[in-house]
Amino acid sequence: MIKLGTIGTSWITEQYIEAAQNSGKWELTYVQSRNINKAQTIVDKFGSGTAIDSVEEMVEKSDLTAIYIASPNSLHFEHAKLAVLNKKHAIVEKPSFSNLAEWDEINALAKENGVYVIEAARHIQTKTYKHLKSLIDYKQNAKQYPFLGANLNIGQYSSKYDQYQQGLKEDGSIPNVFNPDFAGGSLYDIGIYPLYVAVDLFGKPQKSMMNVVKGANDIDLFNHAILEYDGFNISIFNSKAVHSVLHSEFYFDNELIKVNNITDIDTIEVISKSDSKVLDLSYPVENPMDDEVVAFAEMINGNNDAAYNDLTTLSRDVLEVITELKEEQ
Repeated sequence: MIKLGTIGTSWITEQYIEAAQNSGKWELTYVQSRNINKAQTIVDKFGSGTAIDSVEEMVEKSDLTAIYIASPNSLHFEHAKLAVLNKKHAIVEKPSFSNLAEWDEINALAKENGVYVIEAARHIQTKTYKHLKSLIDYKQNAKQYPFLGANLNIGQYSSKYDQYQQGLKEDGSIPNVFNPDFAGGSLYDIGIYPLYVAVDLFGKPQKSMMNVVKGANDIDLFNHAILEYDGFNISIFNSKAVHSVLHSEFYFDNELIKVNNITDIDTIEVISKSDSKVLDLSYPVENPMDDEVVAFAEMINGNNDAAYNDLTTLSRDVLEVITELKEEQ
């Protein structure tokens, strides 16, 4: 049983705790928040663990194995560093780090201290995504004509967007997700999802570029990226400031593979040029983190360096592409 501590008290932390408890592989041991009452509320809700207000005190606890970090993006580096220096595994919500220097330093420290630092890109751990990956691999090998590309789309109107607009007009109070000082923005927050899919399926692009619509505080609100490969392109749309119902599509010969949601894929369809469904797979899930927490537990409990190295290589490759795209802004 992995002894789990958490940093952060948002809905995503509760979702991770719920999945972890359901798996039977984790035990909630500590919940950290600067507001001890918020931490205690989560402890009471899940019936496990101890509330604590100090990250520094928590990471030193001997009855702690791993820490799930869901603090603001700009604090991930500081919190992950405290974790690994105290020989605790760190599961860091995406995006794990804001730049390559931070990524390299933390991962070097993790290696020195014999622990794992895992970016919590939940969607590539799901059974549905693995079905998609196998299907695309098969299609690439079986195609009659060249594979020409894909459109990967995600537009989620943020619950914080109205607050952001109000802050611009009135008191200047900007939510973290739309604040450059906290490594916010659409690309970091949700653009990382389609980027993970593209880089995992096709590798790092030869070239990448992005067109951006920015807010008044210079934060990216609406992005179109193009990843150029040898013989095909991947187009990525992402925004935290619009509501979109666009699916994502991969194009092979006279058929396309359509997925309903690039973050939480539960439906995969293969559609012919006559709009007939050749294949229709549905895998509804209760908690999108269920597969993630099992995969991470098996990795940690089994000291599975091969799986861990594959995941960290992918994490760094994705951050390299993000870095290149950010330079386009």
